Amino acid sequence: MEKLIITVAPTGTGTTREDTPYLPLTPKEIADEVHLAYEAGAAIAHMHVRDEEGKPSMDKEIYRDLVERVKEKCGNELIISLTSAGKHGISDEERLEFCDLSPDFGSLDAGSLNLKNFVFMNSPQFLEKLAKKMQENNVKPEIEVFHPGMISNAQKLIDAGLITGSLHYSIVLGADGGMPATPKSLLYFLDSLPEGASWGVVAFKNQLAMNTLAISLGGHVRVGMEDYAYIRPGVLAKTNAEFVEQIKKIAHEFGREIATPAEAREMLLGSNN
Repeated sequence: MEKLIITVAPTGTGTTREDTPYLPLTPKEIADEVHLAYEAGAAIAHMHVRDEEGKPSMDKEIYRDLVERVKEKCGNELIISLTSAGKHGISDEERLEFCDLSPDFGSLDAGSLNLKNFVFMNSPQFLEKLAKKMQENNVKPEIEVFHPGMISNAQKLIDAGLITGSLHYSIVLGADGGMPATPKSLLYFLDSLPEGASWGVVAFKNQLAMNTLAISLGGHVRVGMEDYAYIRPGVLAKTNAEFVEQIKKIAHEFGREIATPAEAREMLLGSNN
């Protein structure tokens, strides 16, 4: 099997300091956490930002500060992935601004769903605008799919020429309103993906089990406090790097080497570098 790409997602939008006191919130804290995870073996940093009150934000200048700090600490090989869904209830234009920073990856959530107590809205019109903006700024879409219908939604963008080149899907499992975090769900997704696409798992529940299954099947994994705060039952991770170290041990048992950021960049971005 090809080398394993590990993504670290240190902050997210839903995790709070009440959930874990170790959650990084400021650009400096997030950059420090990303650096530790990078040194441990993470090849991609999927990053959200928070405002001065610790609330989710899509402020481009906060993103700029974070990206500059991360590049200063980790160099230019680490793959930078920013989100288009860092704050809900804002305008499409605000959600698109992160593309102006030309990160390597940007999340493209390929459809809407009822997420906890609100509608996570990604209309066909917004997805078209997002895909076009990504093309203009050479941002590769990380196609996030929470249910199988999102694969069809993404295919419409591909057929329209709005997503080109190699395809990478993040299969999101265990989100409220999405597919459950079970082997059956993952296998159904894998049967539905376009041939030749690369894929990874994002699991909000049963994270270690789903990541282990993904490793055994040749996929890639995401870890971090955005998705799950516990390194083992009842024990909070003190750093995001602990999750990376844990995954490395499991990958070793399956005989999968860990991709360096440079190797992951070639595997996922290729000519998009």
